[in-house]
Amino acid sequence: MDKPKSEKTITIKINGKDRPFQEKKEEKKGKTWELRQLDRKQEQTEFFASIQTAAGKEADDSFDWILPEETEDEDIKEYKIAAPPNSPAKNGLSTLARKFRGRNKQGFLTSIFLAVFFAVLLGTSFGFIMLKLVFTDQAAETVDPPINETPAAAYQQTPAAAADLETITTYIVQGGVFSNNDAAQQIQEANSQKGVYSQSIKMGEQTFLFLGVAGSLDEAKEIGADLKSEGIDVFAKEVALEGKAIEGVNAEEKKLAEIAPVLYQSLSAGAASATLGRSITPETAENIESYIKTVNELQADQIQNKSLISVREELLNASKQIDTYQQSGDAAAAGKIQEHLLGFLAAYQSLLQSGGQ
Repeated sequence: MDKPKSEKTITIKINGKDRPFQEKKEEKKGKTWELRQLDRKQEQTEFFASIQTAAGKEADDSFDWILPEETEDEDIKEYKIAAPPNSPAKNGLSTLARKFRGRNKQGFLTSIFLAVFFAVLLGTSFGFIMLKLVFTDQAAETVDPPINETPAAAYQQTPAAAADLETITTYIVQGGVFSNNDAAQQIQEANSQKGVYSQSIKMGEQTFLFLGVAGSLDEAKEIGADLKSEGIDVFAKEVALEGKAIEGVNAEEKKLAEIAPVLYQSLSAGAASATLGRSITPETAENIESYIKTVNELQADQIQNKSLISVREELLNASKQIDTYQQSGDAAAAGKIQEHLLGFLAAYQSLLQSGGQ
């Protein structure tokens, strides 16, 4: 007969012999569910105690456990414990620090964080230092030079390729022609003792001694006649100072070189009138004023050529003496006009010989 399903049999092998053990359940009437549970626990305790006793007596015996088949229980449901939501107000630096300390018990992450932090800090510091040095160098390179009080020093004209000096044709009261400069100087000193100014000018291999200029040959002859009356041997003639192109002059020097011949022609006409005691014509005076204005507008500090410097000074001084003569009619002023114009001819001839150098 089959055993009831409620009864379970446990078979234990000790020394190769099966020793069945049947769990006995005694159903008693009126016994409560709690008493049945206590009886079951007591039976299990007695069962395991008997097994331990048998195992102690027969330690060398081998045995097999035959356990009852377990029925499949219902699927156990899996539950996940949801983490409480983080409060936005507490997710600050302090919360981050607590989390970091909680995950960094052994100090490994702290070492990495400190190494990265100091590396970034050091690199940033060096970067700012180098950037400051670069800006300092650039600032030092872009500093404007101090402005000189003299505008001429800061402003330099580019040299012009060439300036064309015109040929000056003038009428001269000449005191002689000499083969050497010493003989000309002796006559010049003799004239000076008589109160007559004279200028020696070397032209080619000869030295010429000039005593006055005029706007025409007839005026030159009249001036010469007055000088002869004072015991000075002179004669009137036409003289041409051959023009040429000069090199190495700047724009201001070129303008002066181009206007000097025409200004001289007007001044020589006024000088002849003043020497002969006549009034200077309005046309001549107007021309002189116009040309002198142009010369005064030139930047004097840009005129570096020594001969051109002398040319400019002699023309301006002759013009001033013309003004003086017109205002007072002084004969001494007329003589000064002649001196400055003869000085101009000497400077102009020197400029032609040097070629502007």
